[in-house]
Amino acid sequence: MTCYIVFCHIPTTIITTPWRRGINVASNLIHQRTSYCIRTSLYGLTVLGIIAATVFSFPEKEESPRLRRLISLFGLFVFVFGTFAASVHRKHVQWNTVITAILMQFLLALFVFRSSVGHDLFRWISNFAEGYLHNAWYGAEFVFGTAAVNANTFALNVFPALIFFASTVQMLYYLGTIQWVLKKLAVVFIAILGISGAESIVAVASPFLGACENALLIEPLVPTLTKSEIHQILTSGFATISGSVLYGYIAMGVSGQALLTSCIMSIPCSVAISKLRYPETEESDTKHNANIPGHQGDDTANILHALGKGAEMGVKISLLILANIISILGALYAINSFLTWLGNFLTIHELTLELVTGYLFVPIAWLIGADDKDLVIVGRLMATKIWSNEFIAYKQLTDTYKGQLSSRSQLVTTYALCGFANFGSVGMQVGVLGTLAPSRTGEISRLAISALICGSLSTWLSASIAGMLI
Repeated sequence: MTCYIVFCHIPTTIITTPWRRGINVASNLIHQRTSYCIRTSLYGLTVLGIIAATVFSFPEKEESPRLRRLISLFGLFVFVFGTFAASVHRKHVQWNTVITAILMQFLLALFVFRSSVGHDLFRWISNFAEGYLHNAWYGAEFVFGTAAVNANTFALNVFPALIFFASTVQMLYYLGTIQWVLKKLAVVFIAILGISGAESIVAVASPFLGACENALLIEPLVPTLTKSEIHQILTSGFATISGSVLYGYIAMGVSGQALLTSCIMSIPCSVAISKLRYPETEESDTKHNANIPGHQGDDTANILHALGKGAEMGVKISLLILANIISILGALYAINSFLTWLGNFLTIHELTLELVTGYLFVPIAWLIGADDKDLVIVGRLMATKIWSNEFIAYKQLTDTYKGQLSSRSQLVTTYALCGFANFGSVGMQVGVLGTLAPSRTGEISRLAISALICGSLSTWLSASIAGMLI
């Protein structure tokens, strides 16, 4: 109260100006007398100390013993340094960008998991998003009838909300709201992480627009992007889901709050992993520039026209998802039928592709902090997500394995599955970027598998951080 009364009559600059000058002098002194390697090492150790002290300072809970938190922390190191070991240009890795991105991701998770304000805020956003997208139900009821909508089929649960969300996004884009929000967020990421404008715009747009639509925001810039930028754009798409499919997962019984948190955490995480794997070695045309270029040939006349164009895009995306699920599930069941037939001769009961590859993901499931008794199931779900898609994996999580996983395992699995990192999405992303830059289709295709792995690593890193803070 005394300080408030004093500063009502005395300007705060009396204190803030000397304080700012002191910080600048100290930082310049440290910068002049220490090498980049020493400064980066000290920064990394400081962040490590902050994370370790925070994680182990919280009291133990039955579902979150300190040993499990330690395993998740170890998993974070494995994912980060494993990616560094596989880096294309290890000498060019900008560790300040990587460390800052991981710190941002950790602080966001801390805000959600261990702050009542953060928990309530994201729960409110989740409830708002669910309630808003549920309005699509009334349109679907009018078209298909109440009985059909209440039949709880996948198509009528997911696709109306997807089409409605696509229309909403197109309307907001016409009004300029999307561009304004994304530009402000991109400026923050440029300043904090030191990445290019094109990368920042796509990274912050990915949780809202999705893996294919995000690249359309920088359509004129795609032909001149560096290889590192293309890799980052692909990784951002693989590392998150889009708002258009959010309601579909929530309708299956997946935690909306966990999905939203994972989507936001994926923004800095995808940057960290991608810049470890494929650091920048070229000069970007969009360095320090967060302007969003306009669409070429955009002829939207008014809001109704924008809603119609959004609905058209939503229908295309819905049909694409529908076709992918039908073809992938058909191929998956055909392969599983052959493996089961083969397993009968080898006395292996129910031999399937998910069973075989699921065991390969058991170490990953352990590193993200899943309980020991659930490792095989979590590994199978992660394998299913890679081979087919996250829709099928979440369906199995909430249906086939309902009640079989502990609350801890279910939460970290929700984070680990929250991304478009699957082989079906590779074709879609390569197709979109290849259409925008036909001369660079070969480069994009060569970077796609690396970006797919980095997108998966990003979701696993988010899961391990969630495992530390549950």
